[in-house]
Amino acid sequence: MASENPDAWPFFRDDPDCVVLGVRPGAVPSDRPPVRIYLGTEEAQYRAERIFFWSIEKVRDPGRVYEVYLMKNVAGFDRKGWRTGFTKYRFAIPDFAGRQGRAIYNDVDQIYLADPALLFDLDMGSHGYLAISAEETSVMLIDCARMAPLWNRDTANREGKHALIKKPAQTPGLWGPCDPHWNARDVEYVEGLTKCLHYTLLHQQPWHPFPGGYSYHPNPLAYIWYGLERDADAAGYQVFTAEAPSPGFRAAVGSNRSTVPAAEPLRGAALAALREAGAETNLPVTVGTAEGPHLDLAAAPSSWPGGRHDAVTINGVFERLPPADIPWVLDAAFARSSKLVVVQVRATAAEGLGSAEWWTKRVREAAARHPGVSWHIEAIPQAAGVSAQTVTVHRTADPGTPRVWALLDGDAGHDAQVLSLASALGWPYARKPLAFNGKASRPNFVLGASLDSVENGQALLAPPFPDLVIACGARSVPAARWLRAQTGGRTRLVHLGQPHASFELFDLIVTTPQERLPVRPNVLHVAAPLMAAGAEAGTAVDSGDLPRPWTALLVPGDTGSFVLPEAKARELAQAASAEAARRGGAILLGLGPAVTPAAATALRAGLKQPWRELDAAIMRDYERRRAALATADAVIVTPGDPQLLAEACLVGKPVALFELPKWYDAWVVVRPTLRLLALAAGGGKSYRGTPLQQHALSRMLDEATARGWFSLPTDAERLHDGLVARGLVSVLGRDREVAKPKPLDDLATVVGRVRQLMTERPSVATS
Repeated sequence: MASENPDAWPFFRDDPDCVVLGVRPGAVPSDRPPVRIYLGTEEAQYRAERIFFWSIEKVRDPGRVYEVYLMKNVAGFDRKGWRTGFTKYRFAIPDFAGRQGRAIYNDVDQIYLADPALLFDLDMGSHGYLAISAEETSVMLIDCARMAPLWNRDTANREGKHALIKKPAQTPGLWGPCDPHWNARDVEYVEGLTKCLHYTLLHQQPWHPFPGGYSYHPNPLAYIWYGLERDADAAGYQVFTAEAPSPGFRAAVGSNRSTVPAAEPLRGAALAALREAGAETNLPVTVGTAEGPHLDLAAAPSSWPGGRHDAVTINGVFERLPPADIPWVLDAAFARSSKLVVVQVRATAAEGLGSAEWWTKRVREAAARHPGVSWHIEAIPQAAGVSAQTVTVHRTADPGTPRVWALLDGDAGHDAQVLSLASALGWPYARKPLAFNGKASRPNFVLGASLDSVENGQALLAPPFPDLVIACGARSVPAARWLRAQTGGRTRLVHLGQPHASFELFDLIVTTPQERLPVRPNVLHVAAPLMAAGAEAGTAVDSGDLPRPWTALLVPGDTGSFVLPEAKARELAQAASAEAARRGGAILLGLGPAVTPAAATALRAGLKQPWRELDAAIMRDYERRRAALATADAVIVTPGDPQLLAEACLVGKPVALFELPKWYDAWVVVRPTLRLLALAAGGGKSYRGTPLQQHALSRMLDEATARGWFSLPTDAERLHDGLVARGLVSVLGRDREVAKPKPLDDLATVVGRVRQLMTERPSVATS
């Protein structure tokens, strides 16, 4: 039985807390009953919980009352064996609701895209609960009186989850179906139809709630959740605020719990941070009165001091507050500081909730909402086996004009990405074209931080050394590391793509789905290779008298693991001709150097619409290819060139992907062997088409990748899935449209992250 001491952080309660979303000011009150939603959640899901509320705020009836009951840390439940911290709370909802009326149940890993009142008001007939299937209980509309004999606090605590689901499912007439769009699980999402989107894959949940238990990977539909979070951030939205704190807040700050230890004095590192910041005035955050200016959380917010102080310190406070109130307390502290926020807190766990990493993450998230204010956190271990951690991040509102170098490794795709980012930053930058010798084939861990593999290194990379280095490709890594060594670690390193080296060596790694890198604090996942948008139609196309519209058919050929055999080339020609006929125009054919003569002949012979072949140089020249794409009215591409796919998506025209076989598909022995290896590495898909849940071996491989010991083979289908999910790419021959096109905004996101990086100077000490 988990500890359920109501006086011990994070504080258990007898019944779920109720958060009321009332009638909005100016709205006409509805005469319909309140919409009751019981949310299965836990403290580690604080980001998901906030966006769940925000999703409701975006779609709800402003004249109606919504009551959201937070089912977390509820006393009286034996949680041993639960997969989540809220697994069986749902089966106690009839008792929580007084055995009367209706109630919706939701998991916290969901967002509403339509008003939940539409679900709440459904005709239930004689059914006891509605769900997309009798045994899928993650979204339900429950008749509490009807279900109380089977689902109540006693049965929820005494019976197993399987029994709690099976018995009602097997009772004739008790379950009733509801529209499956009320519980669209991952790839079941369809824009405009999905009413509730459910992120079921635990290792792909965009908010990464359990970094100690999962090695996270990007979710193709994460852009929907992140879009909601950005909206919430822009609106300054928090579920709880100083004026409306969590239901347990007043009791917590008003109590004198013997289990809450007295605050320790600020320690050496915290005092050093105050001195370094030049903090002459300090505003302590307290629970209760104190001498001098202070912010007393137990007092009314109207009595809190205004203005800004050099520093705001929070010491021995968070141990007394419900975790739900952490965000607004931190926001109040950062809003009143002009230089520094200092947090000293006790770490109560080795990992997860209450750990040093957990507290540091909370402060980092708050700091992101308040640029220019430095911060310091000291997590003091409270139990054996718990690590201490001290983090100081010095920040400036204006980084000035840093010296930027763009390392070019000679690969056209790599160089285009580096230059796209360097140009977008808006700072002057120097191009540094590297020339490599035979040592460049050696592994990066052998070369280390050196210029041994760079023929022109000493002459090209001469002082004054840069503040920021942008590079792409594994061959540039030793030179980038050497530059950092020359400045004693001052130079910041931004790497695009798989570095084939330890992630810890870089300030930021920007990666795309096909590279299969795990999520880490300094790894930023983007949807496609970085390219600047806005290519202008040029004179790259000799169109002759071809009728409009033009469909560009661009075929890299046998690239990556994909092959274009002669038979498949004929299929491609037939499909492209049908698409061009549907549009009523002609085809611009572009063949890459990897297209075999047999496949090229089959393609040319099979095209039935008017067509013209592009100059072969266009497929190799970045600028001319962009111009050709901008000239076309629609694009068909084959897989194998991620940069080409990104370029096609950026021109804003319809893009269709023609799927090709892998080189090993024709090999009877190789294909199942590689499939088994993929499963072992965390690949493979479930019966619903979603990636299989993560297992221990895949987590180990992710850790080996992050340490630079191992690199998984690229998987282009992950890139394709993400672009299809954003509505930027359709699969030729499939009718299903997932979403309307969402423009690639990755370059702006990366620019923001790099500019923020240049305003910060971190220092971390762990023991």
